[in-house]
This record gives sequence, structure tokens and C-alpha cells, in this order.
Amino acid sequence: MDIKNTLKELTSAVGVSGKESDAVKTAEKLLSGFGKTHEDVLHSAVCEIEGSLPGHILLDAHIDRIGLIVTSVTDEGFLHVAPCGGVDRRTLNGQEVTVYGKKEVFGVIASTPPHLASGDNERKATEFDDILIDIGAKNKQSAEKLVSPGDRAVVNSSFLSLCGDEVSCGALDDRAGVAVLLYALELIKGKPHKKVTAVFSSREETSEGGAKAAAFNSDADELIAVDVSFAKTPDSKAEECGIMGKGPMIGVSPSLSYEFSEELVRVAEKNDIPYQLEVMGGRTGTNLDVMTTERGGIKSALISIPQKYMHTGIEVVSVTDIELCAKLIAAYILGGDLNA
Repeated sequence: MDIKNTLKELTSAVGVSGKESDAVKTAEKLLSGFGKTHEDVLHSAVCEIEGSLPGHILLDAHIDRIGLIVTSVTDEGFLHVAPCGGVDRRTLNGQEVTVYGKKEVFGVIASTPPHLASGDNERKATEFDDILIDIGAKNKQSAEKLVSPGDRAVVNSSFLSLCGDEVSCGALDDRAGVAVLLYALELIKGKPHKKVTAVFSSREETSEGGAKAAAFNSDADELIAVDVSFAKTPDSKAEECGIMGKGPMIGVSPSLSYEFSEELVRVAEKNDIPYQLEVMGGRTGTNLDVMTTERGGIKSALISIPQKYMHTGIEVVSVTDIELCAKLIAAYILGGDLNA
């Protein structure tokens, strides 16, 4: 699998939280070569892969991304919006956007020129109540021919290859995790393994609802979720971050199975896969927080990909980290040996 091309295909698909249909179609196409695939009631992509060994493992990465939702149209034809997920409003003013209305509509987020800003307005991020998208409409009537309340919008971003093996784009949270699972499935294909259900879940950024439903519908006895976590940058604390290019971040948390985390460490060391520990004092902030307690409870582990600039249009990940995360998951599914 060409990881970089797969990332580019995944991040180019539309899929703001709660309206993921385009991204789900892309995911289903990429999953179809591995097993029986379908879109469930909450619009998650689900692939079931029968195994020849005992046991059943559920793999999760969320397919949705952060974005904006149109809440109203002003008399002048501007769009009021609210966040879908943890959008950083500090990064919004002056950005180009695409609104997915009756057709794709391009727009810009209004920004006060510095010459006209005064007092606190010079230093404060604009509150969401004051953020407006300008699509060039002359009035409310002309805007409403193209856009309606409830339509989603995203900040435009390009897929960029940076120096080394790093790539940048919006939606790498968590299309990078989706790429990890796709590569892991490729690595185990044709080899003896337990039953695998892969879920590219909806709504993580807003409610974690897609993953919660998928866990309830599954009879899996183990669960690995893949998401992004913070990578070290010059303005961050080293103890709170992973290092780009140093491999998967194995989660250690009171909300996770400590035995499962230890087993992943053993598998990584046995297969010479570099890894990092991500130690958390409580909830993980991922789908696992709601998935692990479904049904009678599922033994759960978290693997995270170090990512710079989370929840912006310039998220950055390392292709090497994606490859290493996939190898760790594949090795575990194959009984601890990637070369089995």
C-alpha cells in the first residue's frame, strides 16, 4: 500500500462530523478488498474479516473530521456558523472555506483589516457568534439559493509533502488512523489470524456516537483504537507530547487495560518496532472512553500517531509513524509475530 497516496485520497474526501457520507464511500472502497463491508445506521464504515484462529478483535479509527455548520444567513447574505468539533477559532479569520450546500460554494471567513481594529479586537480571537462566511452573495435570498442552515463547511487545505517523510493537510485527524488500519489489514491478509472487525467510525469529534454504536453491535473480546495525539513542537511541553518519527504511542491510562498495554509493549520489542508510551491520568479523549464499557465491557488498548498542529488545516504526521503503528497492530493480531 502506498501510504502517502492513501492519505491523500482519504483527506480529499468530504466528511465533517455528522455528515460523513463522502468519506465513508471512500473508506468502503478501500476496505472492500479485505472483507464484507457495509455502512451502518450511524454512517460508520464497517468491514468484517473472518479468521481461522479463536478470538475476535475490533479495530477503530474515526472517519469524521472537524468543520463548521451553517446556523443562519444574514440579510446581507453572510453565513453564521458554529463549530462541529473542537475547531480552533484563533485560526479562522481570513481563511478560505468550502461550503457543501446545494453545490460546492467557495467563500472566505470575514476578517477586520488591522487598520480598522482597535483595543481588545487587535489581540482577541473572534468569538463564534461573530464569525461570518462571505460567499459573495448580495443578500439573503441569493445566498439561500445555494446554502441552507445545517450545511457543513471546512477550511480549505492542500495535501503537502514536507521535508523527509512528513505530510500536512486538514483531516489527518483521524484519516491518518484510518490509513494505519488499512495498512494493518494488508499486512495480515492471507495469514492465519483471529476474526477482525474494522470500523471507521462517525461522529467522534462531536459525540463519539458512531464508535459507541459499533462497539455495542460487536461481539469482540478485544479492542484497539487508533487516533492522533500531540507531537512535540517548539512551543509545547515535552512531557505532554510524543516525538515525530519515533513510532506508535502506546496508551497507558486508568481507562485502558493495563495488561493489554503491556502486551503491546512486548510485541513491539519482540518485533523491533520502536514505540513511545503515552501516560494519561484518566480519560483518553478518544472513542475508547465510550467503547470499552459497551455490552459487558471490552478489553481495550489505544495506539496514537504523533501529530503536530491538531485541529487546524495544517495537521502534520510522519509516514514512518503510520507504517510502524500498522506493523504493531498487525503483529499483535498475528499472535505477536509480524513474520508469522
